[in-house]
Order: sequence, then C-alpha cells, then structure tokens
Amino acid sequence: MRQLSLSSDFFSRNRTALAEKIGSDSLALIQAAPHAIRNSDNLHQWRQDSTFFYYTGIDVPDCSLVLAPSSDGKNSELLFIPMVDPEKEKWGGKMLTKEEATQISGIKAVHTNDSLRQALFRVQKWRETLYCDLDEFYPDLSLTPQHLLLSDLRQRLPGLQQKKLSFFSSPMRIRKHPEEIELIKESLGIIGTALETVMTKLRPGLMEYQIEAELTFQYLYNGCERHGFDPIVAGGKNATALHYIKNTDQLKDGDLVLIDTGGEYRMYSGDITRVFPVNGRFSDRQKQCYQAVLDVNKAFIGEIKPGSSWNQLHELASQITGEIYAKQGFIDNPNNHLTVSYHKIGHFLGLDIHDVGRPDEIIGPGTVITVEPGLYLSEEGIGIRIEDNVLVTETGCDVLSKEIPKEIEEIETLMNK
Repeated sequence: MRQLSLSSDFFSRNRTALAEKIGSDSLALIQAAPHAIRNSDNLHQWRQDSTFFYYTGIDVPDCSLVLAPSSDGKNSELLFIPMVDPEKEKWGGKMLTKEEATQISGIKAVHTNDSLRQALFRVQKWRETLYCDLDEFYPDLSLTPQHLLLSDLRQRLPGLQQKKLSFFSSPMRIRKHPEEIELIKESLGIIGTALETVMTKLRPGLMEYQIEAELTFQYLYNGCERHGFDPIVAGGKNATALHYIKNTDQLKDGDLVLIDTGGEYRMYSGDITRVFPVNGRFSDRQKQCYQAVLDVNKAFIGEIKPGSSWNQLHELASQITGEIYAKQGFIDNPNNHLTVSYHKIGHFLGLDIHDVGRPDEIIGPGTVITVEPGLYLSEEGIGIRIEDNVLVTETGCDVLSKEIPKEIEEIETLMNK
C-alpha cells in the first residue's frame, strides 16, 4: 500500500508565493480549525482548516501561522502550537513538538501559543494590513476564539486594517501542484475500489447504511483518514433529494441506487457519483434515463479546455443538457432543463470538496473540477447523477476518474460476474 504525503518544500513554496502577493506592508494571520462540541464533553470529529494546512502541513488544532513578508525576501514565518503537556498526553496521546512542527512545515521559528499576541504586536509595527480568513458560511454560530482574537486586535490596533486573505489564497489553491494531483488520484483509486466492491455485493434487501458501511471499511482499510463528506446512498425515490444522507431505507428490487461519495486521503478527496441497478440489470426506461445523463457527462467533458470561467461553462452545460433532455422527451423546451436536472454541472475540487474559486474565475491548467449532470424524475422514483473529476490541462482535460466504471454494459458485467 502506497503512503503518499506532501513535503515541507510544498508548504514553504506556498508561503513564499503568498508573501510575494501580499507585500511587505502587510502580514497574514492564518489559524487552525477549532474543535466543535458534539454534546456534553464529547467533540465532533475534527478536521484541519484547509487554508492553514495549505501553508503549514500541520494537522493539529489550536495552531496559528503569522507570515510577515520582507522587501529583501527574508520573510518572517512564525508558527504557534500548543505547549506539550504530559497530563494531556495521558489522555490524548503524544502532542506535536517544536522539532516535529519544523520538520513538517519547514518553519524554523516555532513557538507556543502563549506568545502569539506578543508576537503579533511586535511584527505589525509599520504594517498597514492584516490578512486573515475565517468561516463565513454560518453567521448564526457562536464566535470562536479566533473570531474573538480578531475582534480584540481591531480594538487594540485600530490603524491595522483587516482584509480577506482569500483574494490571494484562493487563486493559489485553484491551480493544483503535481503532488496535489497525485493525492487526488490516490483518493480516486480507493474510491474506485470501494465502488467496485459495492457493485459485487449489491442486491435487493440490503439497507442503504450497509452500503455506507462497506464504503467506510474500504476507505479506512486502504489508507483514507475519513469520508470526504457525508456519503449519499439513495435508493429509488430517495435519489431525487440531492443531499439525502439518512441512508436508512431498504434497497428494493427494480430500483436504482445513487451513491455520491469520497474518501479523504491526506486532506484531499475525490468526489464521485455512480448509479447502479439494485438487482444488477437496468430496465429499458432506466437505460434511457441513464444514457441521457451519461451523454451529457461525456459531451460536456469533451468541451472542457483552459480559458473559460465557471459561469461560461455552466452556460455551455445548460445548452448541452437542454438539447439532450429535450431530444429524449424529458422536457418540452431545452430552456426548462432545470425542472429535471435541478443543479449546475459541477464545482471546483481540492482541499475542500466544494473548493475555493469564484464563478467568474478563469479556469486554467492545473484546475480540478467535477462534472456531474443529473436527471431527477420524482414521479417515477428515478434519480441519476454521474460525476467525474476532471483535470484541466494545457490543451484540454484529463478525466482523473476514468477508471471508475460508468458505462451501462460494464456496470452490468461487473454486477453479474
């Protein structure tokens, strides 16, 4: 079993590039993800903040990076980590040491968290801007210690402007380095193994959660740390709900099952959707519906090349989807495809499943996107989505998930061995 990882050089290069972008009159504060309470003294499963990982490689909570660029190129890089506490180690295991943090990140100046504020006050002198980013998606949640720190700094340092780091970090993260592509490929290989195993075991009477359990086993057994996102295992009409994750129903003879899943490998996860007939054979109607979605999938992939924005690609996908679905009789007017296709064609993919990137961002070589057309006929209990992961190249694209079966014949062959 291969064990891939990112080197400290990867993170050092990212920090150097970021320092050049923000300039010597600014500094950046990037913080690790906090823990979230599940209930009582039990915590939710923790996962590192993607941006913090991108610049440090540190997979530990309660850490901070302060990056202070210099005009002579001798940038100040300060990493702050929790102090090693023998009592905590009795309960949670070995804690990260300064030496280990340097080895992982390439940052020589590693300090404990108790010196963060003092260091910030020292390095901000003569600087105009503090670049930082915190989660903006859930405005009703309680403020975290990171939010409170930024609020305190605004009051204590009123002349230091706080601005969004994402205007610099997002364009960097969109273009994937070769070593990042290798991690995504590794994830996709494990996802493919999991889905092919599911195909050989799928039969009427199984529960959706039993399929989820098989995915979980395959991911963990083959080296993934966790699911990339809550898996969707949706039989029959459940597949017409886009984010169905209950996975509690029984799979019935004659139904289809839609599986939308990803296994996270070293912080990177593929995002794949496949649809299988529960009994191993597509009905004629199911074949018609499935082939229409597959035709959209392949036609759109054939048009992907660098130089377009997501907005432009979405418009192109709408044209392709409308034409194919109208020809097959699912809609009367090609402009009405959203009545049965529901959603746009895809999204950026990287450290986040719905990765950073603006809709008007020009897609260039190194960008990874998903292609996932759908067809949802609720009254017939049919929900189909076929999702691939695609790398944009200099001349076109490479389907990273091409080894995961999606043709009707190969699916039926594998399911009836």
